[in-house]
Amino acid sequence: MDKEEQSVTFNCDECDTIVKGHDRFCYNCGAYLGYNAEQVSIYNNYQLRAAFIFYLIYLVVCLLVKSTSWFTSYDQIFWVEILLALVTIYFVRINRQALKPALKFKTFSFAVTGAVVLFAAVFAFVVNISMSKLNVSLFKTDNNLYDVYDMYQLPVLVMIYSVAVMPAIFEELAFRGVLYKYLESFLDERLVVMITGFAFAAMHLSFISLVWLIPMGIVLGALRKKYHTIWYGVIFHFIFNLTACLMDLYKEGMLW
Repeated sequence: MDKEEQSVTFNCDECDTIVKGHDRFCYNCGAYLGYNAEQVSIYNNYQLRAAFIFYLIYLVVCLLVKSTSWFTSYDQIFWVEILLALVTIYFVRINRQALKPALKFKTFSFAVTGAVVLFAAVFAFVVNISMSKLNVSLFKTDNNLYDVYDMYQLPVLVMIYSVAVMPAIFEELAFRGVLYKYLESFLDERLVVMITGFAFAAMHLSFISLVWLIPMGIVLGALRKKYHTIWYGVIFHFIFNLTACLMDLYKEGMLW
């Protein structure tokens, strides 16, 4: 599975932009590229097949957690997290050469990191307040993250590990690493940002949360595209989820 199928590329006659063989229109100038575009399907493209299988594994596991009564406590959810982490690590390993540039952090900048941290914290604050008010007004409930972990020793650390650390690392490896790289091999990168953003949002299986999950997924993809690394996305994802944890702990009177 280390061997990757390469899409045919050629230059647009109008603007000389490099386009992929299956493109019918140039993404740069919009010129029509003809009827002879390479037809990409799950049957003839390894990258598309692999992306489909990878996402399907994630989706099936999430559907089992969401729609069955098999996972009623964090004791069970912990092993689901480990399973998805192992699946992600396996796919990262078999794509290690292609993913190597995205796993490096040569573009690190304190200014960019500070901006990412600030934006993630503000975004999390706005989302948390808005969704809390929406849940109370529509469903007469106010979800509390801490209640799930209250029974364990060191519940705050367990909550931060489960809510902030694991998703930040492994969801970014999965969506802005593995899935992004598979799709990038035969799609325009701007389209990959959108697709991975929507796939990331859909995987959470919460219709009302799509309001903020889709923009968040697109922002994470845009960071991956602009800086050619997953690590700004990991930082954004971690700070966003950590802020949600801290706000929940504040409401519980656990911060001071």
